[in-house]
Amino acid sequence: MTQLSDLKVLVVDDHFLVRQFVRNTLQEAKINDVQTAADGNEAIDMVQKAHETERPYDIVLLDWNMPTVSGLEVLNYFRAKPEYANTAFVMLTVESEQQNIMKAIKAGATSYMIKPVLPGDFSKKLAEIYDWILRKRQAANAKK
Repeated sequence: MTQLSDLKVLVVDDHFLVRQFVRNTLQEAKINDVQTAADGNEAIDMVQKAHETERPYDIVLLDWNMPTVSGLEVLNYFRAKPEYANTAFVMLTVESEQQNIMKAIKAGATSYMIKPVLPGDFSKKLAEIYDWILRKRQAANAKK
């Protein structure tokens, strides 16, 4: 059974301080394998390489507004590929308009958090995402 501490997480945000804050928050939740990317292109490369090495990310936290490739574009890119169906892609962004939230959910976002996120709310969302990952894995194992 996977523990929260076993999860591999990628934090994608173009702001260094946000990446560090989220990394520290995750590490306080006992998640040890937390990596960061500064933009969408770097995120795509890292997610693909992790998948190829058979140690994929369990959770990818995406900021929406980034230079070159947005978080929504990263989400759309990976949701079009079935091999990433068990990866939780979570929008972590200041985009708070209902239409944007709906756009991300329709694109396949596992969850949506509006920055700034209080630590308690972050922990609650993390527990929901963890439950989603466990359900996905159980369903995948049942198909085998």
